[in-house]
Amino acid sequence: MSHFDPSALQFLADLAAHNDRDWFSEHRKTYESKVREPFKMFVADVIQACAEREPEFAELEPKHCIFRINRDTRFSKDKQPYKTHLSAGISPGGKKSGDPGLYVHFDAERLMVGGGAYWVEKDDLYVLREHIAAQPERFNQLLAASPFRSRYGGLQGERNVRIPKEFRAAAEICPHILNKQFFYMAALPVQHVTSPAFLNTVMDHFDAASAVRQFLRAGLQGG
Repeated sequence: MSHFDPSALQFLADLAAHNDRDWFSEHRKTYESKVREPFKMFVADVIQACAEREPEFAELEPKHCIFRINRDTRFSKDKQPYKTHLSAGISPGGKKSGDPGLYVHFDAERLMVGGGAYWVEKDDLYVLREHIAAQPERFNQLLAASPFRSRYGGLQGERNVRIPKEFRAAAEICPHILNKQFFYMAALPVQHVTSPAFLNTVMDHFDAASAVRQFLRAGLQGG
């Protein structure tokens, strides 16, 4: 059974074309029944599937993970009131925890599935780099492993041009120690969203990143 039918993607396409409060108000019932509630159910099922693999996810609820569709326009030149996508950050500490969990995002045209550490505070970055420097070849191996590489291609994220001298030797082995973001993302056809296998597709990507995620998590936790 699919969580979404084509009307969910049609709503997002229509919202992109009519991104204003009046239109949204007129179509709120469609949003609630075809988009918001199915997404809550989908995220709940993802949480359950994650918890079966890693017990740290067990205390999560969809409200801890789902990002609001309303945009914060206070400091933006773009005053469109709504996002034209759905997204959730499914991590043991919730969407704002910084834990390298699972990220799911789709609009009317594409599906994104990924994870990793996107926002890394300065002190946490140093600790993570210490973790990589202690075993740079191991991190290279995890990133080159077939399940991860075939789905994500590799690690993404902005890099520093210079790093502290104590990490320079490790950078010769593993250039990713220069990163200040450590995330991975797969772009998939949006047709997956309305497929009965959508949950399986997402969890396949979650599983493929398991070793990389655990390495990053250990580093961020100082382990």
